[in-house]
Amino acid sequence: MKTVLLLLSSIVSLAIIISLAYTYGRSSRSQATNSADFHEKKMKYPRHLTFQQLELLVATEAITDFGYTSSLSKDDDLLDVQVESTWNDAILYEWTKALNGETSSSQKYPYILCHSGENMSGYERRLALTSTIKSIQQDSKIYLRTLYNKDDSFCAFGHLYASVAINIVRDEYVVQPVLPSLKMIKGLIDAMKEEIIDVDKNGSGMGKGGSSFQEAEAEEDLELEGMGDIMEAITNMLLSVDAESSTVTSSSTSSSFLPLSQQVYLTSEAYIGQKTSSRAEMWSNLLEENQSSGRCDGTYKTGLKWNGSQTARPDLFPSHMQVEYSNSGEMETALGCALVLLLAITANPDVCSVDVQRSVKTHNLIANYLTESEIEDVTPFQEEGIDGTGEVVAISDSGVDIDNCYFYDPNTNKNGPVGSPTGPGPLVDLSFRKVVQYVAYADSGDPSNGHGTHVAGTIAGKRFDEEGAADGIASGAKLAVLDAGRGTACCYIPSNVLDTGAPHAKIHSASWGSYTSGYYTSRDRDFDQFMYENDEFLAIVAAGNAGDDGGLDVPKTVGSPANSKNGIGVGATVSWGSSLPNRGYGPSFVTYFSSRGPTADGRMKPDLMAPGNKMLSAGARPNEQGECDSDLKYSAGTSMAAPVVSGTAAKIRQYFRQGYYPSGEKNSDDAYPNPSGGLLKAVLLNGAQALLGVDNVIRGGGVTPSAPYDNNQGFGRLSLQDSVYLAGKTNVQLKIWDRESVPNGGTNTYDVTIDKSGGCQSKDLSVTLVWTEEGSPSGCTACVLHDLDLSVSFRGKTYYPNGRSSPDRTNNSERVVINGVQDGETATISVNAHNIAKSDQTYALVATACFNGVANTLVGENVFGLQSAAPSTSGEPSSQPSLAPSTSGEPSSEPSLNPSQSVEPSSEPSLNPTSSGQPSLQPSESDAPSSSLQPSVSVSPSQSKKSKQAKTFGKSNKARMQATFMKSGGCISCPLIGIKLVSILIMASSAFYVNV
Repeated sequence: MKTVLLLLSSIVSLAIIISLAYTYGRSSRSQATNSADFHEKKMKYPRHLTFQQLELLVATEAITDFGYTSSLSKDDDLLDVQVESTWNDAILYEWTKALNGETSSSQKYPYILCHSGENMSGYERRLALTSTIKSIQQDSKIYLRTLYNKDDSFCAFGHLYASVAINIVRDEYVVQPVLPSLKMIKGLIDAMKEEIIDVDKNGSGMGKGGSSFQEAEAEEDLELEGMGDIMEAITNMLLSVDAESSTVTSSSTSSSFLPLSQQVYLTSEAYIGQKTSSRAEMWSNLLEENQSSGRCDGTYKTGLKWNGSQTARPDLFPSHMQVEYSNSGEMETALGCALVLLLAITANPDVCSVDVQRSVKTHNLIANYLTESEIEDVTPFQEEGIDGTGEVVAISDSGVDIDNCYFYDPNTNKNGPVGSPTGPGPLVDLSFRKVVQYVAYADSGDPSNGHGTHVAGTIAGKRFDEEGAADGIASGAKLAVLDAGRGTACCYIPSNVLDTGAPHAKIHSASWGSYTSGYYTSRDRDFDQFMYENDEFLAIVAAGNAGDDGGLDVPKTVGSPANSKNGIGVGATVSWGSSLPNRGYGPSFVTYFSSRGPTADGRMKPDLMAPGNKMLSAGARPNEQGECDSDLKYSAGTSMAAPVVSGTAAKIRQYFRQGYYPSGEKNSDDAYPNPSGGLLKAVLLNGAQALLGVDNVIRGGGVTPSAPYDNNQGFGRLSLQDSVYLAGKTNVQLKIWDRESVPNGGTNTYDVTIDKSGGCQSKDLSVTLVWTEEGSPSGCTACVLHDLDLSVSFRGKTYYPNGRSSPDRTNNSERVVINGVQDGETATISVNAHNIAKSDQTYALVATACFNGVANTLVGENVFGLQSAAPSTSGEPSSQPSLAPSTSGEPSSEPSLNPSQSVEPSSEPSLNPTSSGQPSLQPSESDAPSSSLQPSVSVSPSQSKKSKQAKTFGKSNKARMQATFMKSGGCISCPLIGIKLVSILIMASSAFYVNV
C-alpha cells in the first residue's frame, strides 16, 4: 500500500485538481450506458453491493452523493428504485473506466472484494478469495487489506486489473468498484467547510496564517521511486483543462485524457439530465467555477514538493508520500478549490479512500491515593518503591517548562536534551534526571500556565530537592517530550508522534484529540497500527471534553485518536479533598464535561475513568527559573485524567519488570522484562470499579445514572487496589497469560480456583481479555476485524462479557465479573477464536480474585465509602444518589439504566440480502448490563433539564470557553502540524488522509 501525504500550507486555503495516470479517448464516454440497458449488460460483471448494503459496510460520502437516506428508502419506494438505478449506472461507468485504463496504460483499479460463503470464518473466506484471484491472474503478490469481518461476510480492499476483477464471478462473491465518493469518509465535506470557513472566522485554521494537511495511502507495493508516476498524475490533474481540446494548459504534457468532469459519474455526460443526486449539481458547479477557470494553476505549477517512505507490509499498512504547496485567496475560492482537490484525488485509480482530521485540541497527590489505596494520604505503591522507576513515558503536548523544580536537573549544565526545531530530535539520554528527550518539533518551551507542563507533572513530576506538593503519579519515571505547541497554539502533531522516546518509551500519553462524531479516522488507524507492530507499546489518550457540548450526556463525543481499538481512551471523574470542585459529588461520579461514547461503529468508549476535575500539578513560568510549589496550578479536563492512567501504567510495567508478580513481593527471579501493551491494558481494565453516575449538577442537570459498560464510564474507574497484588496492601491476587495465541476456530481454556486460605477476603472473580490487532480502514462500520470470545463457566452457568447475555461481537476488550465466589470453587475461562481473518490471533488474559494471597491490612476509611450523598456545598440537586450497592447476586433482566446509551445488540446487521432482496437492518433484542455489578442510583428529576447555556468545545463559543477552561490550561483551538523530513511545516487545523 502506498500513501501520498498532501501537506497543504496556505495563507488562505488550497485548491488541487488531480488527473488520472491513464488516458481516455472520447469514445469511452459512449460506453457508459444508462439504466435502461443496464440489466441487459450487467451479466458481464460480477455482483456488486446494493446501495442499502453499502451503508452497512463503510461510512462514506457516497450515501449523500447519491441522495440516499435510510428513512426515505423505507418510505418512498420510487426514490429507492431511482437511487439504486443511478447507483447501478455509476458502477457500470466505473467498470468502463477501469477496463479502458487497463487497455491504455496497464492501470490497476481499487475494488472492495467480499466473500459471503456460509459456515466459514473470515480467514477461510480470505484464503478462498486470494486463491480465486491467483487462479485468474497467476500472480503471487496479492494484497487484501481487511475492511470488514463479521459472521455474514469478509470484505477487503484489493487493487486489481479490471480483466481479473471482472472474472471473480461466484454467487458468494461481491466485487465492488470503488467509486470516487466511496473514497471519502462520511462527514468530510462538512468538515472541510468547517475547517476552512468557520475556523477562519475565529482566527485559526486555514485562514490567514493557517494551512491544511492531506495524506494518501496507495494500494500496491510499488517501490518508493515508483511513486513518481502517482506524483506526476496528481500534478497534471491540478492544472486547468480546455474543454474543447481536452488538453492541459501547462506545457508539461501533451497527452489527451478524460477531463475530471468525465471521470466522476455524477458530473459526466452520462448522468446529465438525471435528478436523483442533490450533490451532482454541487460538484458540477465546483468544477465549472474552479477547475475550468485555472485560478489555482500558478500554485500547482510551482508550489509542490514531494517526499515519501515505504511500508514493509502493504497488506496491512500504507506507505507515505508527502507534497507541500502554498496557496492564497479568498475563503470562498479556497473552499471551492479544496473540494475540487478532494474530488480529483478520489478520481485517481491509485486512491482507495480519503479521510479528514479536524482541529486537534488539548483536552497529584490526591490522584495518587485515589488510585493506589482509596484511603486519604495512603500510597502503598509509592512507599514500596513502585513509582515508575526505570520507565520512560513519552508525551506529546504544548511543551514542558524544564527548569521547573519538578523537572529540573541540578547535576548537569543544562536542563534537558533539547533538539533543534529544524532537524531531527535528539536521541534519548537516560543520564538526565527527568526529561531524557525533548523534541522541539513546534518550539522549545511551554507558555505561562502551559498545558504540557501540567500534564508532564501529573505523569512523572518530582521535585529535585525534596518531596513536592504535586509529585506525579509515577514520580520515579522519566519523560520523553515532543513539543507540539507553538506559543499558545497546540497541537501540531507529526505522523511519527509515537516514535517519541524510542526505543525506551513503551507508554505514550496524549492529552489532545479531534472531534469526529465518533468515526474511526486515519489517526486512530495509525495509532492502532503502531501498537500492532510494536506489541509492547500502549497509547493512552484523553477522551475529550465534549460530553456537555450542546446538552447533557452527549453521545459520540469521544475524539480521535481516543477512538482507537488498541489504546485506552480516558474519561474524567470528579476529584476529592482540596481538589473537589465546588458542588461536586466526588470521585465516584463521572464529571459533566467528560466525552461519551459509543464510537460510530458501536464500540464502547471511553475505556477507563480517572480523576480529572480538578487536578493540581506543575505550573509553567517561562520567564522564571526554578519555579516550584508556589506556582502550582489546578486544571480540569480529560487532559488531566489521561496522565493519571499513563503514570499508573508505568507503575504496573515496573511491577512486572521487577518481579512483583505473582508473589506480591519484589523477586528478581520473577522479573518479566517486556510485558505487552495489551497486558497493561487488560490489567487496568480488569480492576476498574463501578461509578455511581454522572455529576451534571453544575450544568443544572442533577445526576445521570451510569453503570459499567455504558457510554459514560466504560469499564469504570481506575483502581490499583483491585488490579494487581501487593502483599498485605491490595484487595486481590492476580493471574496473567500474556502473548497467548489461539488458532482460527480454536478455543483455549484456563481453570482458576478460588483460594482464601491466606486471608484474602475478596468476593469477586474478574477476568479480562484484550487483543491487539492491525489498524482498520477509515470510516469502518465494523472496525474490530478479528472476533475473539471470552466466556467463564461457573456453577454450571456461562457468563458472557461486558454485561451481556451473549458474546460481544463489537469490542476487542472483554471482561466478565462474577460476584459472590466462595473458597474452593473453580471457574473455567474460555477464549474462542470465533471469526478471525488470519491464521491465529494473540491476546493477553488476566484474572483477579483470591488466589492464596494475604488480606489487605491497610488501615483507614475508604474515600469512596466516605462520599456524602450531598455535593460539597449547599447547592444540592432535588434528590440524592444512593451510594448503596445492589444486593442482587444474579444478573438482572432490567433494561440499561441509560437506555439511550445501551450496550450494543448481540447480533449484527447482515450484508447478505434477505428473501425480499433487502439487507437485514433490524437487530435482535439488545442485552442490558448486569445490575449485579452496579450500584443503584436514585435519579434527580432535574437530570433531563437542558443546559441553559450549551457549551461548544471549539470555535463558536471560544471566548466563553476560554473563561471556563483556558484558565486551567486547556487548549481550545489548536492547529495541526504535518511532518516533513527535514523541516517544520506549520499546518492548518484540517488534515486529510488519502488512501492510495
